[in-house]
This record gives sequence, C-alpha cells and structure tokens, in this order.
Amino acid sequence: MVVIHRAMLRDLERLAESLSGLSGGAPPARAAAVRRYTAALLAAIRADHDGKEGVLWPVVTALAGASVDLAPLADDHLAIAAAADETSRALARLGREPGTPGELHASVTALHGMVGEHIADEQAHVFPTIQTYLTAGAYQWCERQIQRRASLRVRMFTMPWLARYARPGELKRLLATGGWPARVLLACARPAYARLERQAFAVWT
Repeated sequence: MVVIHRAMLRDLERLAESLSGLSGGAPPARAAAVRRYTAALLAAIRADHDGKEGVLWPVVTALAGASVDLAPLADDHLAIAAAADETSRALARLGREPGTPGELHASVTALHGMVGEHIADEQAHVFPTIQTYLTAGAYQWCERQIQRRASLRVRMFTMPWLARYARPGELKRLLATGGWPARVLLACARPAYARLERQAFAVWT
C-alpha cells in the first residue's frame, strides 16, 4: 500500500510540475503522450479505491468492528473521483483548445492535494487497524484479490509503474503477492511503460 501511495503522489506532483512550465501549448505528440499517461494514472487511482472498497475495507470492518470508521475515507473517495473526472475532462482538451494546459495544471494540483490529505488520513487511521487486526497472510490475500480485480489494461500500467517507485524489498513482496503472472506482466509491460514515461515527462519545447 505504501508503494502505490508514493507512486500516486510523486506522479501527480511531477505532472503538475511539467504542466506548470507549459505556456505555449504542447506539440501534438507530447500532448498525446500526456493524455495517455495521465489517463492511465487516473485509472490506477480509481482501481486502487475500488479495490479497497470492494476487498480490503470489508475485511477490516469485519475484523475490527466498531473500532474503525471508514465512512470519512469513503467520502474522500467520492470527492477524489469527482476531481479525477474534472481532470479527465481537461485532459481530453489538451493540445486541442487554448488555455487547457493551465486548466489541467490547476486540476492536477487540486487532485494532488486531495489525494495527499486522503493518504495521510488512511495512514493515520487504517494502517494501525490493519496492523492490529489483520495477519500478514490475510493482508496478502487482500492485496492479491485487489490485483486480480483490476483489468488487464490497468495492470499493464500499474505493474511497471509500481516497480518504478518500489524499493527492492517492496518490489520483491509485490511480485511474491502476484506470483508468476505478475513477473510475466512486468517483463512484458515495462518497455512500453518506459517509452510512454519518457514521452510524457520529457522537456517540452
């Protein structure tokens, strides 16, 4: 969970940084790369929230009972989903309408702030509950189900994306959770991810 939090925050941050330096518009090829990368990033955020609500949180609630209240975090997910939709609308206009880079920058910056606050709350309230009530095996089962719940298209992005931000021990655990399918997926998806990342975050001229 820590790895995906790190990846979300860093990518939203560097996307905002890239957009802040764009004043005269993006070349078509660069705009297309940014649209593809950011759309995949937003899909990864949505999939993470869907996985937590559909898998992890029900397990936490069943084991922890009244000692944990996840309603505020669920409300956060709704607000983040609305902000992500606004980013998607601005993203669709990138390279096609004047002024869009500024709108997209503002949207991504707002989304980064919301995600950051949500992650801080999750780490403060959910992490201690998980450590108290879930065994390592139960948590690994939840992670495995969340991975399987995501579409192949989402996993083709998230596997190399998480590998990029994972520390060696974290990557080892991530691959152990996913088993051999995760290793195959990482090997297949890594080159395409690396190309798209270079295209999306290169210096715009």
